[in-house]
Order: sequence, then structure tokens, then C-alpha cells
Amino acid sequence: MEILEQEIAKIEASIDEYDEADMLVMYDSINTITNAGYKSEAIEPLLQLLERHPTAYFGDPGAIVHFIEKFGGEYENSLVASVKRTPTSTTVWMLNRCINAGEHIEEFMGILKEIAGRADVDKDIKKRAQEYVDFQENC
Repeated sequence: MEILEQEIAKIEASIDEYDEADMLVMYDSINTITNAGYKSEAIEPLLQLLERHPTAYFGDPGAIVHFIEKFGGEYENSLVASVKRTPTSTTVWMLNRCINAGEHIEEFMGILKEIAGRADVDKDIKKRAQEYVDFQENC
């Protein structure tokens, strides 16, 4: 996994003092990962990158999310495990995207509710999780 690790390191190194990943670096790295033939085996290392930087901005939704979501039916279990370990702004948003797509609605709503109530989670991530819960319950 040498290329994968190198490209993830580039993305991580591009995170600036404002907690934002450089979009060009991120897109170039994800293209390199894709062109090197990585598929679902890259999901877990990419989620771990997000976990190391829970409040960082990686795009709306960004190259990482687009890459991971290409593996629908494969990534959801890894996403759940990741968000239970270390909820991030990006992974909480990904859970909400799954709910919007009609996937695992009850399970993912339960996880969002848990995150909103956890004492060990960044206040902005908790707030975001609660906003998604409120939105889903009122639509």
C-alpha cells in the first residue's frame, strides 16, 4: 500500500492552519490512488485520515467522500465503525447522506443521536449531528 500511504500523507500534510485540506492536493492524490488501482481497500485508511482530523474541512463533499461513496454496499460498515470510534464533521455528514439516500435510516439516525449526546465529541460535530437529526425528523 505504499502509494496509498504516500498520497494520504500528502493530503494530511496539506491541512493548513485553518484546518482545511488543500483541494488540489486532495484531488490529485485521490486521482493517483484511483489510477493506481486501489478500490475498497482504500476506504479504511481514508476514514482513518478523517478520524485524525475530526474538524478539518475536506470539501463539500470532496474527493475523499466521492471516492468512498463509489463503493456503495461496501463502505457503510467501515463508516459506521469509524464514526463510532471518532465522529468527524465529514463522517457525520456521510451518515446523513446515507439517510437521504434511504439507506439504513433507523440505524444511522440512532448513531447520529448518540453522537449528539456524547461528552467526548467536539461541540461543533455534536451540533452538526443534532442538526441532521432535527432535519431528518422534520422532513
